[in-house]
Amino acid sequence: MRIRKFAALFAAGVVMIGGQALADDLTLSKGDATDLIESDVGKPYWQMEAQCAGMFGAAYAYEIDRKHPAEADHLKESGIAMLNEAIARLQADRGLDQPAALNLAAVEVETGRAGAKYGLERQGSGGGSYFNFMRSACFDISAAQRRHMSP
Repeated sequence: MRIRKFAALFAAGVVMIGGQALADDLTLSKGDATDLIESDVGKPYWQMEAQCAGMFGAAYAYEIDRKHPAEADHLKESGIAMLNEAIARLQADRGLDQPAALNLAAVEVETGRAGAKYGLERQGSGGGSYFNFMRSACFDISAAQRRHMSP
């Protein structure tokens, strides 16, 4: 598949926004977007990061099932880091405590997990796969969001 087709799949299938961002939610700006994530401009970072966490969780299970523990551990660490970033963003944006932020993020984690599981079952996790594209997009989202974190 071509990159544009992957971009459309990613925007439609993995980063599905269930509702509007609240006024205080930090969203991806055009200036922070890479070519890979330009279709996500205007979406809240916390929501995209939570969905990415779910994507990495699905990939962790996929690699464990294939007896690739080293790769699975790396994916698990990435997923935990993205979930922590989503929770921190919710706390900063909405003033939520950690349990409330986790509860809100959990819904989006499941959305990301379902989208990634579908892609992994059909194409695996190789270089040209839907998952590999999603992983790259998630790293771009995370890098853009970190530019807005206080030192």
